[in-house]
Amino acid sequence: MNLRARFEDRFRAVIGAARMGEQRCINGKRWNGNAVLIVVDASLDSSGLHYFNIVVPRVRRFYREYVATGEISSFSNFATLSPDDARLRAIMNNRRVWHVAIELCRVLNTKRARFNSDFEVLRHWAEHASYDKWQEDEIGRINGVGLITFQYLRMQTGVDTSVPDKIIKRVVADEFGIHENDDIEFIKAMENLSRELGYSQLLLCWAIWLREANRYDDDSFL
Repeated sequence: MNLRARFEDRFRAVIGAARMGEQRCINGKRWNGNAVLIVVDASLDSSGLHYFNIVVPRVRRFYREYVATGEISSFSNFATLSPDDARLRAIMNNRRVWHVAIELCRVLNTKRARFNSDFEVLRHWAEHASYDKWQEDEIGRINGVGLITFQYLRMQTGVDTSVPDKIIKRVVADEFGIHENDDIEFIKAMENLSRELGYSQLLLCWAIWLREANRYDDDSFL
């Protein structure tokens, strides 16, 4: 059985849902294209907590309490908040993740004048950022943003790349024999695997996340 056939056999139950996740990213439709929610998602996901059971409900709560009410409609609004804000801490009591979210919005908002929307700012950054130089990037230099958050944010904005998180690493080691301890080399190995399988890195990552969470749909949208 070749690698593509092995992938399709092992991930058959989630490929459809993974393709939906892939297309939402590519088409700028993650969280209905709301750039602030994409940033909040990436920041809360950096906590390492279960994505579907913990992160997604908290992003939705942020939406209800801040976005749906009109209080937060842009990077500029969010950048004025404090990571010690009691309402934010009631959603998730983790100062670091809110610091990351607010700083991401602050940095991205400095580029806003050149673009028509916050999402355009985010996508332009994601498309021009480089994972092998992530520590030199304005976003990568934010305290609390590691390579995983850096890459995850790029993926959710539509860039076909991968993230060296522990779940992805474990599964590709078990299923495809990829054992790269260095995160940069791991991302390069994922690029090669994607070409060999004929599926995007976005789809591969979504398929792994969904299967490992025993999910058969991606409901992380509004």
